[in-house]
Amino acid sequence: MQWGHIKTLFILSFLILNIYLLIQYVDRQQDSERPALDESKETSLEEQLESENIKIQTEIESDVAESNYISVSQKKFTEEEKSMLNSINNITAAVIDDEFVVAQLNEPIPIPINASDSRVTELLAPYLAYADEYNFWGWNEDYRVLIFSQSKEGRTIYLNGSAIILAYLNQDNEVTHYTQMMLGESSKQGSDQTINPPIQAIGTLFERNNLIQDDAVTEVRLGFLSRIPTEGTHVFAPTWKVTVNESRNYFVNAIEGLVYAGTDKEFLNNTINDNITRIGSLPEESEIKEAALHALEQSIEVGNRSEIE
Repeated sequence: MQWGHIKTLFILSFLILNIYLLIQYVDRQQDSERPALDESKETSLEEQLESENIKIQTEIESDVAESNYISVSQKKFTEEEKSMLNSINNITAAVIDDEFVVAQLNEPIPIPINASDSRVTELLAPYLAYADEYNFWGWNEDYRVLIFSQSKEGRTIYLNGSAIILAYLNQDNEVTHYTQMMLGESSKQGSDQTINPPIQAIGTLFERNNLIQDDAVTEVRLGFLSRIPTEGTHVFAPTWKVTVNESRNYFVNAIEGLVYAGTDKEFLNNTINDNITRIGSLPEESEIKEAALHALEQSIEVGNRSEIE
């Protein structure tokens, strides 16, 4: 009778051991198959885009594997730089708090409606300080402004009021005023970090329903974006700018995969209103204060009107 119990215990022990070994075997098989599953996931994204007739109509950067966060301080214009600014032909300028420039074109500069990006830059560059550090971003017709964004480390700073030139047009498409803020020297934060490939940024937008049927991805560019606006020192993350149908911009953090939900219109509205407040601090005897405020207030008015319509 005692031998029978011992036999039963041995059988149960071997059964438990076999179950344990089977579990270990299955786990190892799953580990070895994971790369294949990842490949099928990538293929699945391409198939899903194709099924929704979503096309990628631009070259995608494939040679960027690593990048850094960068830290940049706000530039302060020196007395020499202020004098240089005021010596530029055809403008009257004021510098507020050593960091904010407001300038009036004494003779407005007409901008042809069909002007190319390079032509717009060529027309305005002679009247701007450090024009070579800015890239023409675009012409926002709703707010009647031309947008120039500063670059750092060879890449554009996205949607940042501290690194931008806004040139304001009247109803005849003539630039009458511009405002400018600028960042100073940049420094890398930490070591190089692996960035997510651009196709992953596109996949993130698709999963969030930011890409819908018949959309076309028309541009994908790596730049820098600060998710939290700050004064003084700014920290920027490598960020993919994904343009859809040549009109909608999305910004996807290239390291963390977070999507910035702001829009160009929201950014412009906030930035121009902030600029109005800054110009309002000029002394009443300033020769450009009244005209500059009028130009910016007109920009806000037409921009708000376009949103209602």
